[in-house]
Amino acid sequence: MSRLSDEAPPGVNLSGAWQLDPQLSTDSRQVLQHLVQKRKGRPPPDADEIGAGSDTGEGPDEQGPPGGGRGYGPRVSQGGVNDLPVDITLQLSMLRGGDFLRIEQRPSELVVSNGDTTRTFVPGERSVVSVPSGVADQRSGWKGKQYWIQIRPQVGPSVTEKLRLSDKGDQLIETIDITGEGRVRPLHVTRVYTPARGIPAPPLPLEN
Repeated sequence: MSRLSDEAPPGVNLSGAWQLDPQLSTDSRQVLQHLVQKRKGRPPPDADEIGAGSDTGEGPDEQGPPGGGRGYGPRVSQGGVNDLPVDITLQLSMLRGGDFLRIEQRPSELVVSNGDTTRTFVPGERSVVSVPSGVADQRSGWKGKQYWIQIRPQVGPSVTEKLRLSDKGDQLIETIDITGEGRVRPLHVTRVYTPARGIPAPPLPLEN
């Protein structure tokens, strides 16, 4: 895992209510379809073939070409063997509920709610969390102006999630990278958020 800091850089505050801009963001449903599409005679493509976005740019790159995706639960044939379902439970859980994001950045923790789940992180802390395959080591913290969340399961793919503000501070950019595992390809998703209208930002707690 990368070395992460427990202190936010001066002047960086991710707090706010944020709304997804679909025109600047990866189409998550399409990416999930591409994860397990059947490609005879071809190895799984690199992550940049099926994802979009960049860790350093202001928005996502162009998406890879559409393929023969068969939805969230397809069965892939392996010559002479019964079709077996491909497990993408982790990918589904990471991409669920991304239309809105609410963040509370406090001195000792970061609270992230995406409309489906609410997660609380303590910068610089290591912990054990539940994942679809069992348990995983989790660590989060600051690396430069980005907040990193790293999940390393005992079994199954690993996840690195990053949150940062654009250079102008008018966008929140989230990237999610999930490593490949067996027949499931690596996944890269970029989500670009703008301030949500009509939804007040959560207040920061008062210091004693």
